[in-house]
Formats: sequence, C-alpha cells, structure tokens
Amino acid sequence: MARAIQVEGTKYCKSCDTTKPIDDFYLRNKISMVRHSTCKECDRKRVAENYAKDPSIYQNNHLKRNYGITLNEYNEMLEEQDHKCATCGTTDPGGKHGKFMVDHDHKTGKVRGLLCKNCNIALGLVNDDIDLIHKMINYLGINS
Repeated sequence: MARAIQVEGTKYCKSCDTTKPIDDFYLRNKISMVRHSTCKECDRKRVAENYAKDPSIYQNNHLKRNYGITLNEYNEMLEEQDHKCATCGTTDPGGKHGKFMVDHDHKTGKVRGLLCKNCNIALGLVNDDIDLIHKMINYLGINS
C-alpha cells in the first residue's frame, strides 16, 4: 500500500531535531510531493558550509549538470578567449557572480563560448534568431 503524502501540518527535521511547518521542507519530488528529511534552514547551512570548503566542486557540478563541461574546460575556454567576452570583447563579465556565462545552443545543447551578462541577455532576448539580429543591424544602419 502506498504511503500517504503529507501536504500540510508539521514535519520533524532530523538535522536540527525540531518539528517545523511542512512548508519549511524542500520538495524532493514535485510529482509525488515527497519532502526532504531536513528543513530548508539546515539544507542551506549544509550547502553553505560545503561550498565554503571548496567552491570549485559546486562550480564543476553546476557546469557538468547544465552544460556538459567541466570547470577545467570552462577555464580553458576562458584562456582561449583571452578572458574576454566572445562577442563584445569586454573583460568585465558583469552579473552578481562576476563570471562569464556559458553560451549554448538551446536546441542542441552545444556550448558556443563564454559571454558577458549583457551579450548573453541580448542573445536570449532575440531567441538566437539570426534574421532578427540582421533586421536590428539594418535598423541601426538606417537610423544612425
């Protein structure tokens, strides 16, 4: 028999040994609505402590999970680009983390290069549509 899914009430956190409202626990699975056995506060504390020990582990995992590249491959790309944005050439990546963003084709997942925040946002806003970019260039040429 399937176990009952708890969607309201309280839950016990095995890490801090306290009972808290159910919403204080992250969902482990949004379909089954199963929640973590530790509360959000304890999860955040654990992640922060582990990140402080070696942030490169988390950076590497993020890059592998989202783009299929390692931190070493990211750093090699950065070296090949002379620590500059692949489109505008700025050395200032912008953004809150101060790192160049991995640009990738959303259809194929293929990594194209590292971009500053502004160039990454600009490409995203035009949905990588080359025809639209050409129209924008023509517009600028006409109205300059």
